[in-house]
Amino acid sequence: MTDTAPIAELMARDPLNLSDRDLDAIIADLRHSRSRFVLSDDKKIGTPPARKSAAQNAKEARSKALDGVSLDDLFKDL
Repeated sequence: MTDTAPIAELMARDPLNLSDRDLDAIIADLRHSRSRFVLSDDKKIGTPPARKSAAQNAKEARSKALDGVSLDDLFKDL
């Protein structure tokens, strides 16, 4: 890579033809621009979602069954 090669040109090239310096320049630019897209104080970024227990899954399934039901529907026979 020459010192004047823009990142857009490097990204347009064939990845197999890039040198180590070219890849390092792309990585450095992406790391630098990451701060524009990721909030630095957000601790959830990069962590996998929490696993839910069977009880939580069952509770969510029961609550979804009642999502479209109104009180009128529940008490219409009374």
